[in-house]
Amino acid sequence: MTTRARTAGDAVAGEAIAARRAKLLEAATEAGCEAVVVYSPARHSMLAMDGVVWTTGYRPMAESAVVLVPGGGFHLFVTPDWDLPRAAELLGDLSQAGDSARAVEGDLFEAVEQWLDGTGSAGAPLLFCGERGLVARRRPQAQAALGSWLGGDRLLGELARRRDNLELELARRAAEVAEAAYQRLLADLRPGLDEYEAIALLESHLRALGSQDNFILVSASQRNRSVHPPTDRTIESGDVLLAEVSPSIDGMFTQICRSVTIGPPSSQVVQGYELLMASLEAGLHACRPGTAVAEVVAAMDGVIAGAGYGEYCKPPFMRARGHGLGIGSVLPGDISRSSTQTLVEGDYFVIHPNQYLPESGYLLCGEPIVIDAEGPRLLSSALGGLASVEP
Repeated sequence: MTTRARTAGDAVAGEAIAARRAKLLEAATEAGCEAVVVYSPARHSMLAMDGVVWTTGYRPMAESAVVLVPGGGFHLFVTPDWDLPRAAELLGDLSQAGDSARAVEGDLFEAVEQWLDGTGSAGAPLLFCGERGLVARRRPQAQAALGSWLGGDRLLGELARRRDNLELELARRAAEVAEAAYQRLLADLRPGLDEYEAIALLESHLRALGSQDNFILVSASQRNRSVHPPTDRTIESGDVLLAEVSPSIDGMFTQICRSVTIGPPSSQVVQGYELLMASLEAGLHACRPGTAVAEVVAAMDGVIAGAGYGEYCKPPFMRARGHGLGIGSVLPGDISRSSTQTLVEGDYFVIHPNQYLPESGYLLCGEPIVIDAEGPRLLSSALGGLASVEP
């Protein structure tokens, strides 16, 4: 297996990731813990944090763990054992003095226990991050090896919520990839393609542009009820194609939401899209540090309700007005009416008024943003308009 090429920015990335570990160790010490174990089941998702990636830059293929002790660097435990060369090469310039990576041939938690015992940290108060990813069958082994622990998922999520410059640079690059791949897809679209062929083209473009992982939805209909995974339906003239494009660069996902008509759009689709764009702009205007997420949703829903579609501002006509993205944290979570979160500087999420309307059907528009001190900053190049391709 090949790894990504080393770049001049690796030393800077290494410093940023080391700073994350230092913050986590400091927070653990303040919580009364003398060691930190960060666990990853390697079930990667853009809607779930991964503390191993956040603390090391290594994206595991199977369950792995990082152990942090004051003054001892980090110690990465890798499974399967044959993935150690990739981990070692990837860490490379990211590592600092005292850092190490080692393969685990037996049980992961037993290996962590043995290492802690060797450092004299076994039995010390322990902060465990990654408990949400610990499946029921693995919990007994973890508890037998590590003993009792203080759950650290909430602490890590809050600590990593203010995305650092490294994460935001990766998010910016991912947004560039998403937009470029989408433009290539527009050049490929034509009647006669099946939905699964369109998504295969998009996947190919994303990979060629540098995305290492993708979550993609592509579907088309004369009047969409929702966006969904592709089928063998053939794209036809007059369709509206929906594309939710979410590539990842070094573990950092982004998302853009786009709508495309095959042939000239109908007046109903144009009007529906203009309404959703007005909702998106209202949501962006409301996004400020200190603003409740529910207030952002209310601003977006208010535009749609004001046009007479208030009953459609709830499931099954829509799910949420966006959701958090990130490596170590996905706060503020869903951008929904029920959210109890308040926006803070450094929040990163996609905001989208994706919505079913009775005249136009389901439409998509949405952009990734970061909350700066003065308000929202768009990470895509511009708001995506309704696109149209020749039939």
